Amino acid sequence: MGLEDILRRLRIDEKGRLLFGDVPMILTDRDFIARMQKTIEELTGTAGAATILYEVGFGSGYHFAREQARMFGVEEGAILRMYLNIASFRGWGKFEIVEYDEEKLTARITIQASIAEEWGNVGRPVCHLWRGAIAGIIQYIADSTGRNVKMVGKEVKCIGKGDPHCEIIAEPAQI
Repeated sequence: MGLEDILRRLRIDEKGRLLFGDVPMILTDRDFIARMQKTIEELTGTAGAATILYEVGFGSGYHFAREQARMFGVEEGAILRMYLNIASFRGWGKFEIVEYDEEKLTARITIQASIAEEWGNVGRPVCHLWRGAIAGIIQYIADSTGRNVKMVGKEVKCIGKGDPHCEIIAEPAQI
């Protein structure tokens, strides 16, 4: 999916909402998102913020995957590629699927120029939304194919801890 495809699916409805297909969207700058996360960290601590943002990302990724499957007939690995492609066009960074195994339900994604740039090197990972979103997408793929697993997302590299890029791994939880 290219920029032209995305632009064709964007529209403003009669109430003034920006829609991608049927999904309401908000166009905002990175500073707003970073400031929101930093405020959540100040109010709940870094662990509390990590949990909240992970869960928000997980639910949003799952919802996006379900809606794309419903609206456009996109399935399994194509859902992940579509989501990351759209996220890149929306300014979240440049995403690359380094590894993806539909059978094992594992994914390794790198993000260049992620929102972690807004933090600089703070000595810790900060891409909690993306850990959750990628795990949520793979969770939808697992659920839609009848597999009974719980997906988790881990950030193994982050600009926020001094790495050159961010890297997320999504995989079934080890029980």
